[in-house]
Amino acid sequence: MFRKIGSVAPVALALVLAAPAAAAVASTDEYTMHLSKSAATVTAGGQTSTVIRFTEPAKLEDTRVTLSVTGLPAGVTAKFYPPKPFLAASSIMVLKTSSSTPVGTSALTVSAITISSDPIGTTAPFSLTVG
Repeated sequence: MFRKIGSVAPVALALVLAAPAAAAVASTDEYTMHLSKSAATVTAGGQTSTVIRFTEPAKLEDTRVTLSVTGLPAGVTAKFYPPKPFLAASSIMVLKTSSSTPVGTSALTVSAITISSDPIGTTAPFSLTVG
């Protein structure tokens, strides 16, 4: 169904040669998230917290991110203070368990996504043990 017109080799070569340059440009917009601790153990009805900080390029310092967490077990709530920090700042994630939270370990994923017309996201793992 496709008709080959000319050679595709120059196009493929151009893409291969351009790929490293494109990757280098994209990496200047990346940031990373760091948690002060990546695991916690709490009793049912208790709470724990961790500080979230970022490493970002200077041009993203004034950019805000929206924070969220997935993988929470039943009876656990998460709040962020502030919920939409600047990348040059930090936030605190507080996880509160209820008395009915089941005993066990859950693998959580903390996510940050920039609030912009071209969102950039990153994640960090957090292990929560209720015992």
